[in-house]
Amino acid sequence: MRPLLFRLIALLLFFNGLVLKPLNAQLWVYPGAVGLRGGYGFIIAHKKDMDQLVTGHIPQFEISWRRNYSGKKEWEKHHRYPNTGFALQWVNLNNPKTGHAISFVPYVGFPILKNRYIDANLRVGTGLGLLTKTFDLTENRKNNVISSRLNAAVDFLVSANWKVSRNIWLMTGVSFTHYSNAAFKIPNAGINIASANAGVTVNLGRPVTVDHNRFPVLVKDWQWLVWTGIWLKETNPVNGSKYFAQTLSLNVMRRFSIGGLFGGGIDLMYDRSLQRRDPDLESPIRAALTGAYEIQFGKLSIPLQLGFYVYDPFKKDLFMYSRIGWRYRAGKRLVLNMTLKSHMAVADYAEMGFGYLIR
Repeated sequence: MRPLLFRLIALLLFFNGLVLKPLNAQLWVYPGAVGLRGGYGFIIAHKKDMDQLVTGHIPQFEISWRRNYSGKKEWEKHHRYPNTGFALQWVNLNNPKTGHAISFVPYVGFPILKNRYIDANLRVGTGLGLLTKTFDLTENRKNNVISSRLNAAVDFLVSANWKVSRNIWLMTGVSFTHYSNAAFKIPNAGINIASANAGVTVNLGRPVTVDHNRFPVLVKDWQWLVWTGIWLKETNPVNGSKYFAQTLSLNVMRRFSIGGLFGGGIDLMYDRSLQRRDPDLESPIRAALTGAYEIQFGKLSIPLQLGFYVYDPFKKDLFMYSRIGWRYRAGKRLVLNMTLKSHMAVADYAEMGFGYLIR
């Protein structure tokens, strides 16, 4: 994950959550909507030797469905009546070496501006992308950015819907799309696409009255979360072995609103690939302190963390790292975790696992 991507996530979510808090009080929303959009853009060449893969503009197409929230729960009011949904996307990478990408992306939409004539949103989505062409040492060496067919797909869309009739709205916007496999297989430089978009949104169902009633005063309690995540990763040379990587973490968080928590934590990391990169390394264990901010949408949340190594015998990576992803509260105590750890310019490994809420 590139530094631009992480900074974009953090900046837009922070800006949307804190600066744009005042929003006009809409009277009703449609319970759902379907959308069609087409995009036309370009691959961002973030490596010098990517020029051979950038041969033309990139067309894309999407069909999506979304659910709108009307304030029945307190977190819906806090986030100013957001929406959630999923999108099915097709992207033509416009090069026989890279082929096409098909992705399924669940998302959360944050309202920016909403009135009778315009509905503007920031949409953040993470899902899975299938690429038809990948790196092959003998048959496709020039594709030096993607080596696995199945990848993570990250999609950002800033859009404005313009009213045509009560149910039909025209959409315009700009998007940023990223594909990578979190170092599961190398090379893994990733593909980044910027696009201009246009389409149509059709509201579904009967309008639902928005609930503006206040909820009881929030109890700003503390939460203690122990979680772990594991992954398999590769390192140079290509077509080498996969190495086990795991994170064990303790997070202490304080709720400051129904939609967010902040705090910090301790990370212990075990990464066998470090000994492949440095044969003289005695231990592949690292320890770090983290600062954390977590945005909650009921049972779903987006953790944003910045960590600093306090014990790192490897010493060849950046002294700091970032983490972003999804968490889902599957029960009273059980939390499912899917996050990505990055050394700013390069994805380190994904963390797929679970956690336990101590309190």
